[in-house]
Order: sequence, then C-alpha cells, then structure tokens
Amino acid sequence: MKITPGPRGTARLDLSSAEKSVFASVFSDTAALLGHDEGQDAGELNEAEQLARLVGMGGEVERPTDPALLRLLPDVDPADPERSAEFRRLTDLDLRESKLANLRIALHSLGASGRVELDGPAQRAWLTALTDVRLVVASRLGLETDADLEDLYAREEELPDSEAMLVTVYDFLTWAQERLAGILLDSLTPPEKEDP
Repeated sequence: MKITPGPRGTARLDLSSAEKSVFASVFSDTAALLGHDEGQDAGELNEAEQLARLVGMGGEVERPTDPALLRLLPDVDPADPERSAEFRRLTDLDLRESKLANLRIALHSLGASGRVELDGPAQRAWLTALTDVRLVVASRLGLETDADLEDLYAREEELPDSEAMLVTVYDFLTWAQERLAGILLDSLTPPEKEDP
C-alpha cells in the first residue's frame, strides 16, 4: 500500500485488492455496528416520532451494552447516568448518522477501480472513519491505554491467531490514518516564503 500526496491537496491511495478488502470489511462492520432502529421504516413512525427524527432527536435511547459501540457513542458524563441518558436521547441519532456518513464516503471511494483519489473532504471523512474503526478494534483487543498496546506487543508471540490478526489490522489502520493525517496537514500549511 502506498498513500501519497496528489495535486491540489489530494491524497492518492494505491491499494492491492487484499488491502481494499480489509478496508471495506472494517468500514462495513463498523457501519453495521452503528446501524440504528433495526430497519424501522420512517413510514412506520407516528408524526411525533417523525418530527423528532427530523430534528435529530429520537425517543428513549438505551445505553450500548457492546463495549465497542460504547466507545463510539460514549457517555457524556459517566458519573451522572441521568445526564448521560438525556444527552444520548438528544444526540444519538445525529451522531450515528454523522459517523455512518463518513463510513459511506470511505466505502464509496473504495469502489473505484485502480488508484483511489481523495480530495480534502474525502480525506477528512476517511480520517474520521479510521478513528471510529480503530476504536472498535481497540475495544475488541481490550486496549484502553498506550501501556495496554505495549503489553499486547510484548505478548504478540503468545497471542491466538485471531487476536494476532486483529493487532495487524490495528497497526495497518493506524499507519494509514497517520499517513493521511500528515498529507492533509501538509496541504493546509502555507508554503514558506523566500526572503527577498
């Protein structure tokens, strides 16, 4: 895989089919995790529910029980469950939709044959999507701190194959995110002016 700067602040991703497949898989899995309302059609909602959805507020929203989903949709104040529940009620739908939109942009760009070219907005969508995917993978690996990751690396030889593969995927996603972030930051930095 190569991620290089392109013209006018774009980023170019030269990916093998296997690399595209890894990205597509983790983006799709994260989108499925964020899926909302188990397919409830807007036509099945009463007028008040439709209005609430329109302004980004759903009814009561349960706190996620899946630790990975809770990392994506955290409590606003873990010490105050009531405040967290109210905040979740007001923001859950909008936050999910925002995250899903970034994942869709990333997935859509993978559909292109050959080189993937990302403009500034697409790079930002990818960066956000990669952050969310990395949070899910980190949760599955039990990573909360940098020390947890170092401990995992120290035990890498003893890990079961499935966990070792997740560590490899995590490293792959981390590298891609750091490379894209560097390209985006470089494109935002004005070129240095020469002294006359």
